[in-house]
Amino acid sequence: MRSVETRLAWESFQSGAQARIRQEIVASWRRSRSNGVDPDRLDLAHGEIDVQSPFVRVAAPVLLGMADLLTGSDTSLALADPDGILTWRWESERTLTRDLDRIEFEPGSQVAEQSAGTNGIGVAATTRRPSIVIGAEHYKQPWHPWACVAAPVVHPITRRVAGMVNVACHANDANHLLLVAVRALVDGITTALGEAATSRQRRMLDAHLSFRSASAGPVVTLDRQTMIVEDDAAELGLDRPTLWAAVLEAGPSASEIALADGLRARLCPVTPGRLDDGVVLVLTRGSTPGGAASGREAAAYGPLERAEVRVITDTLAECGGNKSEAAARLGISRGTLYQRLRRYRLG
Repeated sequence: MRSVETRLAWESFQSGAQARIRQEIVASWRRSRSNGVDPDRLDLAHGEIDVQSPFVRVAAPVLLGMADLLTGSDTSLALADPDGILTWRWESERTLTRDLDRIEFEPGSQVAEQSAGTNGIGVAATTRRPSIVIGAEHYKQPWHPWACVAAPVVHPITRRVAGMVNVACHANDANHLLLVAVRALVDGITTALGEAATSRQRRMLDAHLSFRSASAGPVVTLDRQTMIVEDDAAELGLDRPTLWAAVLEAGPSASEIALADGLRARLCPVTPGRLDDGVVLVLTRGSTPGGAASGREAAAYGPLERAEVRVITDTLAECGGNKSEAAARLGISRGTLYQRLRRYRLG
């Protein structure tokens, strides 16, 4: 019965009428439509994959460790990179291999929401939460016979999404155990990634957490290959190679470096006097005291811009500097708030 209701909701949405279905799915359908995804044809983009990427090397053995339990169940396990490109796949039965190839759910396929519409990996990559998509909840009609549950895997050291894990089966066979299986796989992969981390990466994480707890502003910790960055700093669009080049140019004796867009960073080597063991950057915005735009800058703004500055600064003050709470009160995303803060050179 549920499959019929879901199909009717999908048809209603495609015809422009209201769809009565889970809000998460409706939101994804809307994003899929705004991205111009074709609901009737596959036409998936394809990209190059690295089957020996650090994520696949660590995660694939974890998935294969569960494979024996799934034999005979018509189940597929898959991995994708953070951009939504499928990098690895396993099937419990050979017939399933042919079926999945036929619908282009294969290594190299781009299944991110913006190109493939609503599907488990696409929604999980967008929301950064586990996602269940069953039958006609998929935006693309050729995927309606299938069910998939996916979840992002956050690297325990870098704190960024290392990749995605997905469990797929026929829609008629879907049940709550798919979500249980995905959560178990994510936990296993996260543990394996932590065990594969080097001692230097662990020291970097310890230093990062220490500075993070003591600093009001964003903190980034990096070396030649790794960057540890959380949401408040990630939304600044920082690039590891560029940051590391600035660190090397400044040298281990520098106490501060200037970055792009008015950012400055206090430079704190993990090992005093050495850069090779990584450095902690405590970021600040180069602005006038109190963080607001200078009088000359404010004079260059129009009335609406000056009003927006006042609203933002007043809201931040009311929220005690909590940017997530301020963004919610302002009715904008946190990313949009950070854009405004950079534009007006607010602290």
